[in-house]
Formats: sequence, C-alpha cells, structure tokens
Amino acid sequence: MRLTRLRAADFRNLTFADVATDAPRVFLLGDNGQGKTNLLEAAGLVSAFRSFRTTEIAPLVRAGATEARLRVDVALTDTDVAEVEIRLAKGSRKALVNGTPVTSVAQHLGQFPTIVFCSDDLRLVRGSPGNRRRWLDAAIGGTDGAYLTAVRDYARALEGRNALLKSERRSEEELRAFEQAMQAPGELIARTRAQVLPELAATLREVCARAGFPDQGADLRYQPDCAAEQLTETWTKMRAADLATGTTLRGPQRDDFGILFNGQDASDYASEGQQRLLVLALSLARLQRDTRRAPTPPVILADDVLGELDDTRRRAFWDQVGEAHQVIATGTVPPPSGTWLTYRVAGGAYVQA
Repeated sequence: MRLTRLRAADFRNLTFADVATDAPRVFLLGDNGQGKTNLLEAAGLVSAFRSFRTTEIAPLVRAGATEARLRVDVALTDTDVAEVEIRLAKGSRKALVNGTPVTSVAQHLGQFPTIVFCSDDLRLVRGSPGNRRRWLDAAIGGTDGAYLTAVRDYARALEGRNALLKSERRSEEELRAFEQAMQAPGELIARTRAQVLPELAATLREVCARAGFPDQGADLRYQPDCAAEQLTETWTKMRAADLATGTTLRGPQRDDFGILFNGQDASDYASEGQQRLLVLALSLARLQRDTRRAPTPPVILADDVLGELDDTRRRAFWDQVGEAHQVIATGTVPPPSGTWLTYRVAGGAYVQA
C-alpha cells in the first residue's frame, strides 16, 4: 500500500496543505513546530480515524475553524486505488471511502494499515503505565477490530461508572449495571493482552538478533491489575473504596507490561542507548506482526525517531523495515542515505527540496 497524496484543510496549524507522497520514501524536513508531525498525524488517521497524539477531536481543528477536512489518496496496488475523506468537528467524526460513508470502524480496520513510530515511543521503558497501555492498545487494535471495539466499549462503561461514583445520587443496582457492561469487554482486553505480549516478545528477540540491537534476554511481561476471570468479584470488593475516591481503582485501565533486559527491568538495568534500541526493536516487532495480519503492507509513519542513532544503527533499522513498506518520516536533519522525496516544512508550508 502507498499513500500517494495528502490534503488537509483547517487541521492543526494547517490552513491548507496539498502534498504529493507517491514515492517509496518521503521525508519532511524542518525545525520543530512547523507542521511536520501534523501532516504525519493526518496520514495516520486513514487507518482508524483516530490520532496517535490525542483522543480528543477539538485539538485537531484549527483555531477559529469549525471543521477540519482531510483527504488521503491510496494506491493498494498498481490498479486498485481509493480515496479516504475524513471530517472532524466538535463531537463529530465522519469518514467516507470512495464517497461511501463508513459506518463501522471495526469493519474498516485493516483496509489501510499504518504504523506510527513516534518520539513518545522512545520513552516507553521509563514512561508511565498509561503510555505503555496506549502503545499496546494501538499495537493490538491496528489489526483487531474486536479488540478495538472492546477498548471503546469498556472506556464508555468505565466513564459512566466513574461519573456515578462521583454523583450524590447513586445506587448499588446502577453500579452493578455499569460493571456488567464493563465485564465482557474487560475480559476480552485482558485475555488478548495476555496472548499478544508473548507473541511480540518472541518477535522482539528475533529482531534484536537480525538488526544487531542488544538482545541480552529482551522480554515483555504482562502485568495485569486484575485477572480476567476475577473482574466482577474485584469490583464488588472494591466498591466501598471506589465510592470513597470517586473512581474505579481496579481493572484493565490499570494494566501495565514490563520491558526486560538481561532478565531485569530495563528501566533500571539498560542504558539510555540500550533502552532506545529496545523500543525501536519493539516497534519493528509490531511491524512484523501487523504485516502478517494485514491484507496489505502497512505504511510506516516515523516521527523523528532515528535522529540520535549512528549511521550503522539507522541502516540496520531501515534494512529491517525492508522495501515492502512505504515510509513517510520527519526530522530536523536531512534523511539517511538513499532515495527520498524530501519536503522542507516551514509555517505549515511544504516545498519540495
């Protein structure tokens, strides 16, 4: 798959942008804050109509505008092309593929796969559990519509339960109703995470060996807050504490996973450079998994993730990505060796170099 043209109107800081991207390697070059990541973010919306930077719609609409509009031209093969249009407004998200409205994100999932490697990922090892959960949800939900639906349904029911916990008028019956709504998606989330993390760990070790990244016993360990089969029992036991704090203290929303190096917690025993390479290897492991599951090779959206690597490591990274994937990357320094369609970006304007 290849994204051949990106158009954005009133998106982030972009009044209007029209950028041809019909090349295997595209590079957006410029200083920070000029609009490089905004265009990458727009490209990523083609997969599931969700931003990799925020869960809110409001920040995506340019200040003073009422609606942001995106259009992405996609070449699935030499003869099979598609046009994806996305409209974003306060409280509203609409998408059309070839002029036909998309009524189910789960059914749309996988048609236009992209994988984002962003600078926030490089803080996975020492970052918050929330960052790791979001990364894992994106890694699984990119090709698993049932999981993505479960995450959405669980979040909605959890929000309702938390609102009720804060309310002065609440009852045990109402709390149980929300818990029942949370149970099935919560169980699916926990079981899927427990299944996928060992798969990613095995691929992580393979990538480390091939790419010359440090293996040293690299591993991933699921750290569930609560076992899937004990969710209902746990929420019942925690009800008094939840009422006292006004929030749901236990459940998949508190899950985490550990990244290990030489059998130890990488945040304590791996150097900064080793942590960076481990995360890049983990991103490549996700790429391999998605490539096996998606009907077409995902497009790689790399947001300034290789700037601090030496040339040898950069070449090893791109060698592992391979030639089957289109790459659209950003950076403040020129791209690595090879043939790149390069745009200089300043003030939301894109000029081919």
